[in-house]
Amino acid sequence: MNDTTTAAMRDLLVKERLHELEMAYCRGIDRRDAELIRSIYFEDAIEDHGDAWHGTGYEWVDYIFAGYLLQFEVTAHYVMNEWYKVDGDRAEGETHRVSYHRRPNGEEVTAGSRTFNRYECRDGVWRIAYRGVTRDWLLESKAAAPDPAQPKHMILRPSLPGPDDVSYRELKMFGRGPID
Repeated sequence: MNDTTTAAMRDLLVKERLHELEMAYCRGIDRRDAELIRSIYFEDAIEDHGDAWHGTGYEWVDYIFAGYLLQFEVTAHYVMNEWYKVDGDRAEGETHRVSYHRRPNGEEVTAGSRTFNRYECRDGVWRIAYRGVTRDWLLESKAAAPDPAQPKHMILRPSLPGPDDVSYRELKMFGRGPID
């Protein structure tokens, strides 16, 4: 391989790792796995939500698990668009997300947001050094009542927020805890 091909292959592998960090964030929130989310940040990483919240990534994890997530019986986070630029041991990325939150009283909050991330490779490990969040839109609604006429064979297993989620039984390689 020539130097250009080797550099391009390295950048592709880095971009795949950055994608994994974004997926780990979503899974960590939705499966309520604080250690998974914590592991995507460097200890000194900044989590910046503008006037709404600002601190370190670790403080963000503590904040959302101490109370914020407790108001929701289920959440679902989806990464829609991702774009990464790599420059040596630094990278930047913009991700578009849609997130869904349902409270026990049936209130639903669905939001579109973007994150502006700066990543670094320290001691051979890529993690988030800075994550800024902005909201593009927000929709609040009431969950539809279950349809009693729906045939039993059409009812899917429910998504659960913690370690009892079916994914832990079905996907043996997806344990709880830090990202590899």
